[in-house]
Amino acid sequence: MQPQTHVDKFGGTSVATPERIRRAAELVQPGADSSEDARRVVVVSALGGVTDELLALIDAALERTGDHDDRLDALRRRHLDAAEALAAGGDRDALTDALDARFDELAELIDGVSLLRECTARTRDAVTSTGERASALLVAAAFRAAGSDAQALDAARGDLVRTDDAFGEANVQFDATERLIHERFEALPDEQVAVVTGFIGTTERDVVTTLGRSGSDYTATLLAAALRAEQVTIWTDVDGVLSSDPGLVPEAAPLEQISYREAAEMAYFGAQVLHPRTMQPLQERDIPLRIKNTLRPERAGTLISSAITRVEGHVKAITTVRSVALVMLEGAGMIGTPGISARAFSALAERRINVLMISQASSEQNICIAVSEADAKAATDALEEAFAPERARGDVSRIFAQKDCAIVSAVGEEMRRRPGLAGRMFSTMGRSGVNVLAIAQGASETNISAVVRDGETQQAVRALHEAFALARTRAHVFLIGTGVVGEKFLELGAEQASVLLDEMSLNLQLVGLANTSQMVWDAEGIPFDGALERLAEEDRSTDLEVILERLAESRLDRLIVVDATASDTVARHYPDLLDERVAVITPNKRANTQSHDFYRRLQRASHRRRVPYLYETTVGAGLPILSTLRGLLDSGDRIDRIEGVFSGTLAYLFDALAAGRAFSEALREARNQGFTEPDPRDDLGGEDVARKLLILAREIGMPLERDDLTVESLVPPELMEGSVERFMERIGEVDADWQERVTEAEREDERLQYVGRITLDSATGTPRGEASVRVRSVGPESPFARLRGTDNMVVYTTARYQENPLVIQGPGAGPDVTAAGILSDVVEAAQRVS
Repeated sequence: MQPQTHVDKFGGTSVATPERIRRAAELVQPGADSSEDARRVVVVSALGGVTDELLALIDAALERTGDHDDRLDALRRRHLDAAEALAAGGDRDALTDALDARFDELAELIDGVSLLRECTARTRDAVTSTGERASALLVAAAFRAAGSDAQALDAARGDLVRTDDAFGEANVQFDATERLIHERFEALPDEQVAVVTGFIGTTERDVVTTLGRSGSDYTATLLAAALRAEQVTIWTDVDGVLSSDPGLVPEAAPLEQISYREAAEMAYFGAQVLHPRTMQPLQERDIPLRIKNTLRPERAGTLISSAITRVEGHVKAITTVRSVALVMLEGAGMIGTPGISARAFSALAERRINVLMISQASSEQNICIAVSEADAKAATDALEEAFAPERARGDVSRIFAQKDCAIVSAVGEEMRRRPGLAGRMFSTMGRSGVNVLAIAQGASETNISAVVRDGETQQAVRALHEAFALARTRAHVFLIGTGVVGEKFLELGAEQASVLLDEMSLNLQLVGLANTSQMVWDAEGIPFDGALERLAEEDRSTDLEVILERLAESRLDRLIVVDATASDTVARHYPDLLDERVAVITPNKRANTQSHDFYRRLQRASHRRRVPYLYETTVGAGLPILSTLRGLLDSGDRIDRIEGVFSGTLAYLFDALAAGRAFSEALREARNQGFTEPDPRDDLGGEDVARKLLILAREIGMPLERDDLTVESLVPPELMEGSVERFMERIGEVDADWQERVTEAEREDERLQYVGRITLDSATGTPRGEASVRVRSVGPESPFARLRGTDNMVVYTTARYQENPLVIQGPGAGPDVTAAGILSDVVEAAQRVS
């Protein structure tokens, strides 16, 4: 059985230095991922900047500037220094000899160019191929130094890629190339890493050719198709295929997935990551391609395949081609004359002029042809010659070229399913003051293109990028705690992920989760709806220090930790997370109710690092209690008093007492319905309410500690001891006392509620009086008299809300509303993180 084959291609920036070459070798070293037994084929470009240096070397030799020898020596030295840094032991001498031989050949070629003052296309290809041939030697040495068997395969030797003799942009002969690749790789051990020169081919006579700039991508996909590879990864210095040129649109974002067809269109219309012919070999064999960033390999990059999620009517990217000329053929005599277009294209083809775009009226009175600006004169000359008779008769009135143009295209395979996209595109440019010179749209509507003046390119691209909402925000979430709240958060994340993506352009990605015993981390993303199953499969035990280290080292944008536990241990690590610019979202009250100094430390860390620390759910689950309070303070209102019923359990209990039930009966009923904690004394002692009140006090600037709050317990101290079962047996002992308190309140037409209250000086806003939690008797005029069931209620009395205080009421507990509140905070954090 043949092993799987993985093809990886590294661009020039990915192999620019010895350090980056080592990094590249580490990324694809056998065993570096889950496919340990896969055959590894690595395609390399020249070291960063070397191809440009080789072209400059040719120019220096042609002009006899006298510095071409120095330039060549500098190139040789750069590669020899890299060999010294990369090769191990005895391999270093052999590598140095091979590089010297390569640069000796280059020296002979350059001397010939200087002597003859001529450089043919054939010679140019021989010179520029030197970069890849030297790079392959260095990368193979790096693999060997890391312990892998590796061999550099030089396509210039004539045994890999067969082409015609169109030097500089050679055409691949596919059948011959596939045969050569099979023969070459059959002779290699499966476990050997094959490091192949990109960009290079040979003719039938073994003359070196090149595939054009960025042709190394093409080499990689040719090899993948011939070897029936499982996947191809192109490693670059960007995070994938972007939604636009980041030089024009700084907020351009990586596309998660695109189809082969979209990729080919984007490549043709200016996407710099791809070679225009790269897709063909992969599409024929249905091989997926992923584009990733060498410097940030943990990011998912862009997947290009046939198995993508199609979004109807969706524009994927806005692309540009610069340095374009619009060649125009005009004449009333052309109307209705058959064959005009065919003659024009034939004339350009004979001069080997590439046509980028065509725009033509059905009458053929005007034909617009977009070509590279460098081909503008040749194109007009070719058309003048082809239409000389028509020009003489006046049937063709003008043939001219308008330079300084650019092509702007909207690309997306499913655009044809959404009526009006073309109109939206052109109306957007019109509103932005961009003049459209020519338009082209194929029947498939995979792209809609327009020619504009080059000076208006950025204006057009940015307007379209915004109009089609291509700037998506990606947020990465790590969940700690998979109890009922954590589980509900995962369910809600699964339900809302597509809604957030479509309506808010927010890509919420779960990258890890942990409970008390297990943890899982995957920077490429974990589906929300399969997260618990994925966690159950993990054998890594939970280690908070490891989690913190992983989060700090991940370098993921908008990294958010959700703490869905009630753990003091996790809460103590919040400052460390914030210091690492990791946002923290939590319903855990422990952090904000530790010492006031710790509370201030959290606030300072959040402010200093400009990273969100959000805890709306600590006080009222999904109720907007804290956000409303902050809004009042931020708008300059003065807080006079805060009162609240903060426990749904106790609200239910006192509602039952008002209905005439005994305290013990009401408590058992609440416990049976799951309203209480497993040990009801946790509710009856008032500690949970005290924590909520302490958080509110600190939010308004009161430097309180827990001991500063007066808290009334609903049961006497002697009942707080012993087991839960014993407590429930004895709880009837308090029924008479509670009946007496209820009766006394009823005599005054009042009812009992368990209320937390903070009172401030109404003149200065400074703390005054009490910060307490106790049973209060409230009259019918009080908002608390209206409470029923398990609802919470908070009442803000302020300078602006004096006569009619601001009331917030609703469910203040429960996994559903708490999870919803957490998700709301996550969305806010994602939008706030820069």
